[in-house]
Amino acid sequence: MEPHTLRQGEVSHLERSVLVARPLWPALNQVAGLIGESGYRVENAACWSRLVDPDFPLDGLVGVLLGEYGNTEEEISLLHRFRARRGASGVPVVLMGGRNARQKEGALREAGADLLLMADEAAGTLANHVLPILRLSAMYRSLELRTRDLRDRAGVDDLTGLPNRRQFTNDLQRNLEMARRIGRPLSCIIVDIDDFRNVNERHGQPAGDAVIRQFGETLDRGRRAYDAMARLGGDEFAWILVDADREQALNAAQRVQRLLTQRAYDGEGGPMTVTATFGVASAGPGVDLSADTLVGNADRALYWGKESGKNVIRFYPPKRAVNDDTYHPHLS
Repeated sequence: MEPHTLRQGEVSHLERSVLVARPLWPALNQVAGLIGESGYRVENAACWSRLVDPDFPLDGLVGVLLGEYGNTEEEISLLHRFRARRGASGVPVVLMGGRNARQKEGALREAGADLLLMADEAAGTLANHVLPILRLSAMYRSLELRTRDLRDRAGVDDLTGLPNRRQFTNDLQRNLEMARRIGRPLSCIIVDIDDFRNVNERHGQPAGDAVIRQFGETLDRGRRAYDAMARLGGDEFAWILVDADREQALNAAQRVQRLLTQRAYDGEGGPMTVTATFGVASAGPGVDLSADTLVGNADRALYWGKESGKNVIRFYPPKRAVNDDTYHPHLS
């Protein structure tokens, strides 16, 4: 069997990885060897739980081969959890087993397996079934990466459709320069969903993605037409408020905070609510503040808000004197 030669644009050799988990069947070990000879990086794992290990990266994964071992309930649970991981939806999962596996094939396919192979076939025959699937998966993953790169270059976040961090940096620099030139204030707000990790752990990754999308939609609806909103990554968003001083920015944050906390978000077990913390910073007329400093100040205010109870709005700098109320307690 000749090794597969990569074509231009395909996922590179180092990225084309295949996970082989619980290779107790001799045929599975032999197929894994043939896959490695065909140019794929093969990772062996003692058990299926490697599928859901958060330290196991899915970037570049073009296939999973699993040795069926008999605990149907555990196998189905692990397949479901693997399919719930972001980036796993397009990865082919091939099972290899005996007569017992054939009897529960329907349940395993429903849980996320794509193909069942019988372990009593010759390794070469089995490899001929698997390698074309891996080649198609590698091409799909390569196209997916190129599309993601094009969207990133276009300044669009994949999940929410909002501008991404790169576009936000450009927008902030441009607006800050304009604010300096015409002598007007500019404010920046950093927004972060409170305890978002709990959403993923309790409801799963797809529900977490849905919350981020809906959260971004609500934020975007709350901004003025000439403001800029972006997703910086994860559950963190940024908002540029043109011609807005501290008071105007705090009032805008309060208004949008109400919208966010009043909305019901789609969860796996039904509607749920989330809260968010806001960090606000401003550059006044005549103040020579860099973009990095302005964002850094908003980040510091956000951190202060997280440390002081969450679901609050904080302004940077904090109180510098007893009578210098630089944030609004009623906004908390």
